[in-house]
Amino acid sequence: MRFFKLALPVLLAIALTGCGTTPIQSAGNSTVAKLDVVTSISPLADMIRNVGGNKVQVTPLVKPGNDPHDYEPTPEDVRTVAGAAIFFANGLGEEPYLNKLVQNAGSPKLKVVTLSDGLAILGQGTNGSGLGNPHLWLDVQNAKNYVLKIRNNLSLLLPQDADYFNANAAAYIIKLDALDKLVRSQVDTIPPANRKMVVFHNAWPYFAARYGLQDKAVVQNPEGEPSAQQYADLIDYIKSEHIKAVFGEAGFNPKLVKQLAQDTGVKFVDNLYDDTVAPSGPINSYIAMMQYDAKIIAAALK
Repeated sequence: MRFFKLALPVLLAIALTGCGTTPIQSAGNSTVAKLDVVTSISPLADMIRNVGGNKVQVTPLVKPGNDPHDYEPTPEDVRTVAGAAIFFANGLGEEPYLNKLVQNAGSPKLKVVTLSDGLAILGQGTNGSGLGNPHLWLDVQNAKNYVLKIRNNLSLLLPQDADYFNANAAAYIIKLDALDKLVRSQVDTIPPANRKMVVFHNAWPYFAARYGLQDKAVVQNPEGEPSAQQYADLIDYIKSEHIKAVFGEAGFNPKLVKQLAQDTGVKFVDNLYDDTVAPSGPINSYIAMMQYDAKIIAAALK
């Protein structure tokens, strides 16, 4: 009997491996299972953690601070996806590798959920997908819809924990409502004539539409560069519209936007966060990212 008690945690860990769960050793030295969840980018991973709490183990394929547009899955990523229970994708070309990755993972139990499904889509894609702009999470109202979809799907996989997920989601949505008001209050401090952004890539239409800004991107595709005529048109736009600042973005080379600022004589502001949270420090969550962006944008455009 004593041998059985000693062996049980080990046997449980073996049984849970490969079932979309990861055995975790708790402080009480007992083994509990966490649902293995994979997503593409770190802002989504943070949302999932806020809903899933201690019931989930979340892995973003694109690590914080990195550019998702040049991400290519590694063999380790394929193994991670193969062992997961669910993949929360953003959709709309944010994960152009997804179908091939899921096929290579070869896991019949893997559930794929596209968070942007059913929401109003703006603009053009940033990966040449033609499906619409994928950056819905930069409107906090869309983030709230993501949270509800995350809650619903985690509850389907772990129905015994549905109340837990529901409580976490409700508490997080209260924080998102406060965030939405904070972002709007920051933008409201900008004189109306100055509420115009020039940013590196086409990530900001949802943010601009929600909070009353105009946005213009230096490039539509982060892997490309503007032609000589497009660059000249940008200079004319910045001067004619009296743009106060141009913004670089974390994870992308700032050289082009910095040159544009020098050529127009306006402020250059580096490191807005959109596709990634910071790898460390205070800007390491979705809410902190949005708070930071709102503060930086407001200060630069006044």
